[in-house]
Amino acid sequence: MKLEYEHEVTKKIVYKILNNMNSKNDITLERMQHNRNKVVKYFLEAELLFKYYDIEKTGEIDISLFPPMARTLKQIYDAEDIKKFEKEINVKKISKMTLPIFLTLLKRKLFQVIDFEETFQKHFNILDMEKKKNINLEKLKSFVGAIGDKISPEHFDFFIKYNMKNNDKVIKDGIVFDKNNNPTNVPFDAYKEMLTFYKSF
Repeated sequence: MKLEYEHEVTKKIVYKILNNMNSKNDITLERMQHNRNKVVKYFLEAELLFKYYDIEKTGEIDISLFPPMARTLKQIYDAEDIKKFEKEINVKKISKMTLPIFLTLLKRKLFQVIDFEETFQKHFNILDMEKKKNINLEKLKSFVGAIGDKISPEHFDFFIKYNMKNNDKVIKDGIVFDKNNNPTNVPFDAYKEMLTFYKSF
């Protein structure tokens, strides 16, 4: 497979990941190829993101920018993750991040992202028992609590309103609103973005 990356280091990292994936026998060839394509595209986006942040073109950026950069690439870094990360870089006395360091850090949660769509779709299908292609936000509230996130009804309602106003990735098409213009049901794309946003909220 020819990799169209700008930097040789990206090619080396991706080739190593793909070779490790080849050794897995627990998934179908079709699924493996799907995942391989996702990995290739993911690191292309990572290269572009690093280039965007490297405004001064020095090849280095502040390492404290890693969590928000990782979030841009769909990795989940909550408050606890950020605390651990800050502790790690303080112990190692690292203040700057090169492209190789950035890509290596991304590898830690890479497969959380690669399986992202399938995992969210599976949970959505469970909640969409009537196959209406949308789910009720009251059901979602119960689900979020059931998977381990301690959240009060008030906090959840505030989060939904905040999300609708501030998360520009939530497409309003397909969202069902009540007479007071409050959302009651959301389709898959909005559900996925809301939960991703919630994990970094």
